[in-house]
Amino acid sequence: MAVALREKKISGGKKVSFYLDIYHCGKRWYEFLKIYSRTEKPTSVDKTNRQLAEEICIRRQHELTVDNHGLLDRQMKLGDFVSFFEQYISAKKTNNNLSSTLSKLKQFAGKQSLPIFKVTTQWLKEFEGFLLKSVSVNSAISYLTNIGVSLNYLVRKQVIPRNPWHAIPKSERLKKKETKRTAWTIQELEKLASTPCPIKQQFKQAFLFACFTGLRWSDTNGLRWSNIVERYLDGKKEWFIQFEQQKTKSLEYFPLSDQAVNILHSRKQESAGIDDGDYIFPEVKETDKKYRLVQARVNYALKKWAKAAGLDHTRMRFHTGRHSYATNLLELTGELYTVSKLLGHKSIQTTQIYAQVRDTVKYTAVKSLPCITLPTDSTLATDNKIAA
Repeated sequence: MAVALREKKISGGKKVSFYLDIYHCGKRWYEFLKIYSRTEKPTSVDKTNRQLAEEICIRRQHELTVDNHGLLDRQMKLGDFVSFFEQYISAKKTNNNLSSTLSKLKQFAGKQSLPIFKVTTQWLKEFEGFLLKSVSVNSAISYLTNIGVSLNYLVRKQVIPRNPWHAIPKSERLKKKETKRTAWTIQELEKLASTPCPIKQQFKQAFLFACFTGLRWSDTNGLRWSNIVERYLDGKKEWFIQFEQQKTKSLEYFPLSDQAVNILHSRKQESAGIDDGDYIFPEVKETDKKYRLVQARVNYALKKWAKAAGLDHTRMRFHTGRHSYATNLLELTGELYTVSKLLGHKSIQTTQIYAQVRDTVKYTAVKSLPCITLPTDSTLATDNKIAA
């Protein structure tokens, strides 16, 4: 194992570019540092650059030594956990609620540095208590899970010997609470669709499309016409959708409902002669995946629309479309397995959260029981005399 600092002459030999010549585990590679220094009359900046390159060389030597001998890196354990977590989530393709977790982590840590080795079981319990003062139990569980997963990464990198999250007994961990998911009935969707509201037409179309396809926001806002395909089924031409789920990265392929196809026809007519790219709903295309500004505008508009329709607007958001699709399909078909596949769920247990039956369905089910003829009081009196 060896790490050597090398120089490569550039600019006709007037400057050098520093790079590392690394040999480790039978392999050789080079790491170009993008640090430069003049060879003639070096200034203080050139001397500082050379010193920086030498320090990086020493650091790489140390890292390989730690890796080679399976040692725990003491220096990394002293590193700031908040800074680590920020870098950790920046490397993730999907953000989910990691940014929210980071925000709460920064609030709890304050301005003081939080060394990685201080993230203990006790610290996690204290962080849990801090979270419960401002967020729901389910949100707190989600944030703590994110922290726990990041600690797994540190264990794999041999920065810490074990994950303190795993040391908390399951009996002491927060229990996820069942929440009521807002889902509009077909009648409520008809009322919503017929209610005028001064919001962008594509906001309405994209939401209703989600109500009849079950697509998430992350899949709808970037949906392209190339994701829509035509196939013949039993001799009849049908429309299908195929795409890669942003959340699960799995490839999905399923037929579209008639209502979803009607929405696509409307978009085709509206976009005729207009160059709005290959996106089906270009006005809901997310431009900032980190802050999701378009999603926020769409959700705000949808609340106005629901309020105008006399629906409970407080819980209205784009994901309500997916809830509506799943709940309505389950009530109409009762096919839990099929609905699970249409939603792209990996486990049927995930789909079961939509199996909560509405009161109207319960009422219909109960009223479907027939009445039977019960004996009258006079009949009972006669039977009693015979028995006596």
